[in-house]
Amino acid sequence: MLEFIDRWAGFHDRVSRREVIALGGIGALALGTANGNERTAAPKSRGTAKQLIFLSLFGGPPHQETYDIQHEAPSDLRGEFQSIPTSLPDFRICEYMPKLAKLAHNYTVIRSMTHKDNGHESAYYALMTGRPHPRPNTANARPTDSDFPNYGSTISYARPTKQPVPNFVLTGGLISTHIGQTGGFLGPSWAPFVIKQDADKSDFDVPEFTLFEDVPRERFGRRQSLLGDLTALDAELKRPDRADFSTFQERAFDMLTSPRLRAAFNVAAESPATRAAYGDHPFGQNLLLSRRLVEAGVPVVQVNYRNRGDGGLDTHHDNFNICKGQLLPKLDGCISALLIDLEERGLLDETLVVASGEFGRTPRINQNAGRDHWGGCSSLLIAGGGVKRGYVHGSSNRTGAYPATDPIGPWDLYATIMHCCGIDPQTTIHDSQGRPHRLCEGTVIESILEKSHI
Repeated sequence: MLEFIDRWAGFHDRVSRREVIALGGIGALALGTANGNERTAAPKSRGTAKQLIFLSLFGGPPHQETYDIQHEAPSDLRGEFQSIPTSLPDFRICEYMPKLAKLAHNYTVIRSMTHKDNGHESAYYALMTGRPHPRPNTANARPTDSDFPNYGSTISYARPTKQPVPNFVLTGGLISTHIGQTGGFLGPSWAPFVIKQDADKSDFDVPEFTLFEDVPRERFGRRQSLLGDLTALDAELKRPDRADFSTFQERAFDMLTSPRLRAAFNVAAESPATRAAYGDHPFGQNLLLSRRLVEAGVPVVQVNYRNRGDGGLDTHHDNFNICKGQLLPKLDGCISALLIDLEERGLLDETLVVASGEFGRTPRINQNAGRDHWGGCSSLLIAGGGVKRGYVHGSSNRTGAYPATDPIGPWDLYATIMHCCGIDPQTTIHDSQGRPHRLCEGTVIESILEKSHI
């Protein structure tokens, strides 16, 4: 029996290969349209990103301790970290991010993300779907059937791949209530394929894409042939979806027998030096896995930074010691490793990389030496895929509380991601009831794009 973690979690790690074949396209395999959806062809756009890697920094990294050190703020707001120069003139970032400082000529930083939602889950929904949550500032908000889809689900829907790989893979496991990580009103066929186990584990494996030992390739081929005969017989019933379903089953078979896809999950094949560069921790190795997946042809990979009992990025207390002791060195190491790796492999120009949390942190340091939730202003990194190299968009005011110039919202980031991936943000998509929805409400951030991609 096909098992789900819950109705939003995608494949359970014990789902059988037989069920993958029989269903053809549940979850992030996204092999078929769900509930009668009909895809609306997107007008041609100049975005040329072939792949997308989204570093989901759930918890809200402090912008004041990363890309936007507040030198001019009062002492009770400024914090204790100093800034260091980068490879980009007049751009400085936190002293505990020296590797990213040396790479500043290769990415864009946005210092003016803003919205009014200080709830983790509801703000995360806005980041992932490009729409404000219907009940902002809601703690522990949960997904519903009427949610707007995650950006990865939308890309899968508007630009499905024909390669024998999942359209959308999520590594690191689902975050919190799973909100913003579903196919929403598009239906479960467009949800991400979720890899629950972290790639830093010595026994890391993805059994869903491996044949059972007692089913050799020849036997599997005979089963495929039999299913083909049964499908042909059933076609006589002239079911309108049968031809498409057969195609989707064929892709499912291809995935189960694809050595390229299987090899992508073998993180152990990487050199010790490469694995060390990404860091000996779950997020770093999951990020390395994301590079291997896009190399294998997976169009969209989301890498989740989760709270593993250590508070994660939610630094309500002891913010400075946590940041300099673990958070910043980890992020500095693995993000810089990813950018270098993609560049050296000739993949950065065709791979859009986004690293963002759902909000920033309060300007004022609380009584526990921490910073609290703050949607008023935050910073994020974006690179590759048609985005300018060595650019800073926007600025915050002298306290880091709100944007001083060029504010953007999560919906504008969403629209920009769509544009970079060759999808017109004004495309119409339909929910499972056939009702039309505009893909994006935001505006493409044209100032961060290379001229050839505007």
